[in-house]
Amino acid sequence: MSESVIIEIKAKALHEHISSKPTDTFAGKPRGLVKDAKIEVSKQYLERIDPPPKALIRFGGYVGASAIAWGAILRELNGAGSAVGIKAYTFELSSVNASIARDFIRRAGLEDIVHVVEGSAAHSLRILFEEGRLRKGGVDVAFSDYWEKFYLPDLQLCEDLGLFRKGSKVIADNTDFPGAPAYLEYVKAGGRQRGPYRYESESVE
Repeated sequence: MSESVIIEIKAKALHEHISSKPTDTFAGKPRGLVKDAKIEVSKQYLERIDPPPKALIRFGGYVGASAIAWGAILRELNGAGSAVGIKAYTFELSSVNASIARDFIRRAGLEDIVHVVEGSAAHSLRILFEEGRLRKGGVDVAFSDYWEKFYLPDLQLCEDLGLFRKGSKVIADNTDFPGAPAYLEYVKAGGRQRGPYRYESESVE
């Protein structure tokens, strides 16, 4: 049995468990669906962005748990009455997982903010850019938490498309273990030696 099939089986089991709960258990309650300490730590960095961030891309989707958390944080930082223009995009290869993620997002009441894009991250990112849903300088936060070997090429694709602006936050998980040495070396060096982007790095335990 392949790893992708095992992941889908686990996703289905989780979906069945959540679906067995009374409908009002999680309705409009994203915090009830997600408890992620890593996201809460990252929120502290987002709070430093002025004006508050409105556009986030999440590399790696699974069942949308962290995307729900990010969407809730964006809404909190901007205020309940300032949700216009807030978008969080998460990328997922599996159609099974993507469907489950969309259902969880709907249950959390964030379907207007959090969007699951099915397909590889690189391809999906290009589509969003070509369709005008992501624009040059339009990404405030990028978060990577999936296959570490893609961290660097996906970051460089964001650069090539011109998605970042001065002050954008780039956050990556699991860079030490299992590890993303090429990505770490690149970011700690400040990025490409020639080009508009320079990174200041900070590690969080």
